[in-house]
Amino acid sequence: MRSGRQRELGEFLRERRGRLTPPVADEPRRTPGLRRTELADLAGVSVGYYTRLEQGRAPHPSDSVLDALIRALGLTDDEATHLRALAADDRGGGVGKESSTASAVVVEPVSESALRTMNFLVVPTAAVVLGRIGEVLAWNDAADFLFPGRFPKPGEQVERQLHNARYAFSPAARELYLGWDEVADDVVAHLRAAAGHLVDDPEYGVLVEELLAIPEFAERWPRRDVKRHVSGERRLNHPVLGELTVRHEVLAVLDAPDQYLVLYGLENPLPADVEISGAVSTSG
Repeated sequence: MRSGRQRELGEFLRERRGRLTPPVADEPRRTPGLRRTELADLAGVSVGYYTRLEQGRAPHPSDSVLDALIRALGLTDDEATHLRALAADDRGGGVGKESSTASAVVVEPVSESALRTMNFLVVPTAAVVLGRIGEVLAWNDAADFLFPGRFPKPGEQVERQLHNARYAFSPAARELYLGWDEVADDVVAHLRAAAGHLVDDPEYGVLVEELLAIPEFAERWPRRDVKRHVSGERRLNHPVLGELTVRHEVLAVLDAPDQYLVLYGLENPLPADVEISGAVSTSG
Protein backbone atom coordinates (compact mmCIF):
# COMPACT_ATOMS: atom_id res chain seq x y z
CA MET A 1 0.00 0.00 0.00
CA ARG A 2 1.29 3.46 -0.89
CA SER A 3 1.98 5.76 2.04
CA GLY A 4 1.04 9.41 2.05
CA ARG A 5 4.71 10.30 1.74
CA GLN A 6 5.13 8.10 -1.32
CA ARG A 7 2.15 9.76 -2.97
CA GLU A 8 3.44 13.22 -2.07
CA LEU A 9 6.91 12.35 -3.38
CA GLY A 10 5.34 11.42 -6.71
CA GLU A 11 3.21 14.56 -6.83
CA PHE A 12 6.21 16.75 -6.04
CA LEU A 13 8.29 15.14 -8.80
CA ARG A 14 5.43 15.50 -11.28
CA GLU A 15 4.82 19.15 -10.44
CA ARG A 16 8.50 20.06 -10.71
CA ARG A 17 8.88 18.15 -13.99
CA GLY A 18 6.02 20.23 -15.37
CA ARG A 19 7.97 23.43 -14.67
CA LEU A 20 10.94 22.52 -16.83
CA THR A 21 11.34 23.96 -20.31
CA PRO A 22 11.17 21.21 -22.92
CA PRO A 23 13.64 21.03 -25.80
CA VAL A 24 12.60 22.47 -29.13
CA ALA A 25 10.33 19.92 -30.81
CA ASP A 26 8.42 19.80 -34.07
CA GLU A 27 5.28 18.29 -32.60
CA PRO A 28 3.03 20.27 -30.22
CA ARG A 29 2.81 19.15 -26.60
CA ARG A 30 -0.43 18.60 -24.76
CA THR A 31 1.07 19.29 -21.33
CA PRO A 32 3.79 21.69 -20.15
CA GLY A 33 7.24 20.64 -19.04
CA LEU A 34 9.38 17.62 -19.83
CA ARG A 35 8.08 14.17 -20.64
CA ARG A 36 8.88 11.39 -18.20
CA THR A 37 11.25 9.87 -20.74
CA GLU A 38 13.16 13.16 -21.01
CA LEU A 39 13.44 13.61 -17.26
CA ALA A 40 14.48 10.00 -16.71
CA ASP A 41 17.18 10.41 -19.37
CA LEU A 42 18.49 13.57 -17.68
CA ALA A 43 18.61 11.80 -14.32
CA GLY A 44 20.14 8.62 -15.71
CA VAL A 45 17.39 6.31 -14.44
CA SER A 46 15.06 3.97 -16.30
CA VAL A 47 11.73 5.35 -17.51
CA GLY A 48 9.90 2.52 -15.78
CA TYR A 49 11.49 3.27 -12.41
CA TYR A 50 10.88 7.01 -12.71
CA THR A 51 7.26 6.39 -13.71
CA ARG A 52 6.75 4.23 -10.63
CA LEU A 53 8.27 7.00 -8.48
CA GLU A 54 5.73 9.51 -9.79
CA GLN A 55 2.96 7.00 -9.25
CA GLY A 56 4.07 6.41 -5.64
CA ARG A 57 4.67 2.70 -6.34
CA ALA A 58 8.47 2.46 -6.29
CA PRO A 59 10.81 1.83 -3.36
CA HIS A 60 12.26 5.04 -2.04
CA PRO A 61 15.20 6.23 -4.14
CA SER A 62 18.78 5.90 -3.00
CA ASP A 63 20.90 8.94 -2.20
CA SER A 64 22.58 8.73 -5.59
CA VAL A 65 19.23 8.68 -7.39
CA LEU A 66 18.03 11.61 -5.28
CA ASP A 67 21.16 13.55 -6.21
CA ALA A 68 20.50 12.86 -9.89
CA LEU A 69 16.84 13.89 -9.63
CA ILE A 70 17.79 17.10 -7.82
CA ARG A 71 20.22 18.01 -10.60
CA ALA A 72 17.82 17.06 -13.40
CA LEU A 73 14.95 19.03 -11.89
CA GLY A 74 17.15 22.02 -10.99
CA LEU A 75 15.86 22.10 -7.42
CA THR A 76 16.79 24.84 -4.98
CA ASP A 77 18.43 23.92 -1.67
CA ASP A 78 15.05 24.12 0.12
CA GLU A 79 13.35 22.01 -2.55
CA ALA A 80 16.15 19.44 -2.41
CA THR A 81 15.82 19.22 1.37
CA HIS A 82 12.07 18.73 0.98
CA LEU A 83 12.56 15.96 -1.59
CA ARG A 84 15.03 14.16 0.69
CA ALA A 85 12.61 14.44 3.62
CA LEU A 86 9.82 12.89 1.57
CA ALA A 87 12.15 10.06 0.57
CA ALA A 88 13.57 9.54 4.06
CA ASP A 89 10.52 9.27 6.29
CA ASP A 90 9.35 5.82 5.26
CA ARG A 91 12.90 4.51 5.54
CA GLY A 92 13.07 5.48 9.21
CA GLY A 93 15.05 8.65 8.60
CA GLY A 94 12.24 11.15 8.96
CA VAL A 95 11.92 13.70 11.68
CA GLY A 96 8.15 13.84 11.94
CA LYS A 97 6.26 12.53 14.93
CA GLU A 98 2.75 11.22 14.96
CA SER A 99 -0.07 12.80 16.91
CA SER A 100 -2.71 10.56 18.47
CA THR A 101 -5.18 13.38 19.11
CA ALA A 102 -5.62 15.29 15.89
CA SER A 103 -8.86 17.02 16.85
CA ALA A 104 -7.83 18.17 20.33
CA VAL A 105 -5.77 21.24 21.17
CA VAL A 106 -2.43 19.68 22.08
CA VAL A 107 0.37 22.10 22.89
CA GLU A 108 3.95 20.91 23.11
CA PRO A 109 6.17 22.36 25.85
CA VAL A 110 7.82 25.58 24.74
CA SER A 111 11.61 25.74 24.72
CA GLU A 112 13.03 27.04 27.98
CA SER A 113 15.94 28.54 26.06
CA ALA A 114 13.55 30.49 23.83
CA LEU A 115 11.66 31.80 26.86
CA ARG A 116 14.87 32.96 28.52
CA THR A 117 15.96 34.69 25.31
CA MET A 118 12.62 36.50 25.09
CA ASN A 119 13.18 37.87 28.59
CA PHE A 120 16.51 39.33 27.44
CA LEU A 121 14.95 41.31 24.60
CA VAL A 122 14.73 45.08 24.65
CA VAL A 123 11.24 46.52 24.21
CA PRO A 124 9.76 46.91 21.61
CA THR A 125 11.41 43.88 19.95
CA ALA A 126 8.60 41.44 19.21
CA ALA A 127 9.12 37.69 19.52
CA VAL A 128 7.12 34.56 18.71
CA VAL A 129 8.05 30.91 19.28
CA LEU A 130 6.77 28.54 16.58
CA GLY A 131 6.56 24.75 16.75
CA ARG A 132 7.27 22.02 14.22
CA ILE A 133 4.32 22.76 11.92
CA GLY A 134 4.11 26.48 12.64
CA GLU A 135 1.95 26.35 15.76
CA VAL A 136 2.35 29.36 18.05
CA LEU A 137 3.82 28.32 21.41
CA ALA A 138 4.77 31.66 22.99
CA TRP A 139 4.81 35.39 22.30
CA ASN A 140 5.66 38.61 24.08
CA ASP A 141 3.65 41.76 24.68
CA ALA A 142 5.35 43.56 21.78
CA ALA A 143 4.19 40.83 19.36
CA ASP A 144 0.64 41.11 20.68
CA PHE A 145 0.74 44.87 20.00
CA LEU A 146 2.38 44.55 16.59
CA PHE A 147 0.01 41.88 15.22
CA PRO A 148 -3.57 42.71 16.22
CA GLY A 149 -5.87 39.70 16.39
CA ARG A 150 -3.06 37.14 16.27
CA PHE A 151 -3.05 36.11 19.92
CA PRO A 152 -5.79 35.56 22.53
CA LYS A 153 -6.32 38.05 25.30
CA PRO A 154 -5.36 37.07 28.88
CA GLY A 155 -7.83 34.49 30.18
CA GLU A 156 -9.44 33.94 26.77
CA GLN A 157 -10.10 30.29 25.90
CA VAL A 158 -9.13 29.05 22.43
CA GLU A 159 -10.81 26.10 20.70
CA ARG A 160 -7.92 25.28 18.41
CA GLN A 161 -4.16 25.61 18.37
CA LEU A 162 -2.83 29.02 17.39
CA HIS A 163 -0.99 28.71 14.10
CA ASN A 164 1.07 30.98 11.89
CA ALA A 165 -0.81 30.01 8.71
CA ARG A 166 -4.23 30.34 10.36
CA TYR A 167 -3.40 33.92 11.22
CA ALA A 168 -1.89 34.72 7.82
CA PHE A 169 -5.19 33.85 6.10
CA SER A 170 -7.40 35.58 8.68
CA PRO A 171 -9.27 38.86 8.08
CA ALA A 172 -7.02 40.57 10.66
CA ALA A 173 -3.86 39.70 8.71
CA ARG A 174 -5.37 40.77 5.40
CA GLU A 175 -6.03 44.20 6.89
CA LEU A 176 -2.62 44.44 8.54
CA TYR A 177 -0.23 43.36 5.79
CA LEU A 178 0.49 45.60 2.83
CA GLY A 179 1.16 43.25 -0.10
CA TRP A 180 -0.80 40.43 1.51
CA ASP A 181 -0.53 38.20 -1.58
CA GLU A 182 3.24 37.98 -1.15
CA VAL A 183 2.80 37.16 2.52
CA ALA A 184 0.35 34.39 1.63
CA ASP A 185 2.78 32.96 -0.95
CA ASP A 186 5.59 32.95 1.59
CA VAL A 187 3.55 31.38 4.39
CA VAL A 188 2.34 28.53 2.17
CA ALA A 189 5.84 27.87 0.81
CA HIS A 190 7.28 27.90 4.33
CA LEU A 191 4.60 25.49 5.58
CA ARG A 192 5.60 23.07 2.81
CA ALA A 193 9.29 23.48 3.66
CA ALA A 194 8.82 23.07 7.40
CA ALA A 195 6.23 20.30 7.51
CA GLY A 196 5.32 19.21 3.98
CA HIS A 197 6.92 15.79 4.54
CA LEU A 198 4.64 15.06 7.53
CA VAL A 199 1.74 14.07 5.29
CA ASP A 200 0.83 11.08 7.49
CA ASP A 201 0.77 13.19 10.66
CA PRO A 202 -2.90 13.59 11.76
CA GLU A 203 -2.35 17.03 13.29
CA TYR A 204 -0.78 18.30 10.09
CA GLY A 205 -3.55 16.73 8.02
CA VAL A 206 -6.26 18.45 10.03
CA LEU A 207 -4.53 21.80 9.62
CA VAL A 208 -4.13 21.49 5.85
CA GLU A 209 -7.70 20.25 5.38
CA GLU A 210 -9.00 23.25 7.30
CA LEU A 211 -6.89 25.72 5.33
CA LEU A 212 -7.92 24.18 2.00
CA ALA A 213 -11.43 25.52 2.68
CA ILE A 214 -9.93 29.01 2.16
CA PRO A 215 -9.86 29.74 -1.61
CA GLU A 216 -6.59 31.69 -1.54
CA PHE A 217 -4.83 28.85 0.29
CA ALA A 218 -6.40 26.18 -1.94
CA GLU A 219 -5.11 28.06 -4.99
CA ARG A 220 -1.52 28.10 -3.71
CA TRP A 221 -1.19 24.69 -2.06
CA PRO A 222 -1.11 22.50 -5.23
CA ARG A 223 1.84 24.50 -6.59
CA ARG A 224 4.03 22.78 -4.00
CA ASP A 225 6.27 25.81 -3.62
CA VAL A 226 8.95 25.15 -1.02
CA LYS A 227 10.93 27.92 0.64
CA ARG A 228 12.18 28.46 4.17
CA HIS A 229 12.19 32.05 5.38
CA VAL A 230 15.03 32.90 7.73
CA SER A 231 14.92 36.68 7.37
CA GLY A 232 13.08 39.44 5.56
CA GLU A 233 10.78 42.38 6.02
CA ARG A 234 7.06 43.12 5.92
CA ARG A 235 5.12 46.28 5.28
CA LEU A 236 2.28 46.81 7.73
CA ASN A 237 -0.67 49.19 7.93
CA HIS A 238 -0.87 49.18 11.71
CA PRO A 239 -3.99 50.61 13.40
CA VAL A 240 -1.85 52.64 15.83
CA LEU A 241 1.52 53.12 14.14
CA GLY A 242 0.27 53.55 10.58
CA GLU A 243 2.40 52.31 7.69
CA LEU A 244 5.74 50.86 8.75
CA THR A 245 8.36 48.29 7.85
CA VAL A 246 9.13 45.39 10.18
CA ARG A 247 12.21 43.21 9.77
CA HIS A 248 12.24 39.63 11.02
CA GLU A 249 14.83 36.96 11.73
CA VAL A 250 14.14 33.27 12.34
CA LEU A 251 16.44 31.55 14.84
CA ALA A 252 16.79 27.85 15.62
CA VAL A 253 16.28 26.76 19.23
CA LEU A 254 18.98 24.30 20.28
CA ASP A 255 17.14 22.65 23.18
CA ALA A 256 14.05 22.03 21.00
CA PRO A 257 15.16 21.31 17.40
CA ASP A 258 11.59 21.47 16.03
CA GLN A 259 10.97 24.98 17.41
CA TYR A 260 11.94 28.41 16.09
CA LEU A 261 12.20 31.85 17.64
CA VAL A 262 11.07 34.63 15.30
CA LEU A 263 12.21 38.17 16.17
CA TYR A 264 10.64 41.34 14.72
CA GLY A 265 12.36 44.72 14.81
CA LEU A 266 10.73 48.11 14.16
CA GLU A 267 12.44 50.65 11.95
CA ASN A 268 11.38 53.61 14.15
CA PRO A 269 10.92 54.14 17.92
CA LEU A 270 7.44 53.78 19.35
CA PRO A 271 5.38 56.93 20.00
CA ALA A 272 5.76 58.27 23.54
CA ASP A 273 2.15 57.42 24.42
CA VAL A 274 2.52 53.73 23.54
CA GLU A 275 3.57 51.54 26.45
CA ILE A 276 4.63 47.91 26.01
CA SER A 277 5.74 45.58 28.77
CA GLY A 278 8.23 42.74 28.49
CA ALA A 279 5.61 40.16 29.48
CA VAL A 280 5.68 36.73 27.78
CA SER A 281 2.62 34.53 27.21
CA THR A 282 2.42 30.85 26.24
CA SER A 283 -0.22 28.69 24.60
CA GLY A 284 0.00 26.00 27.26
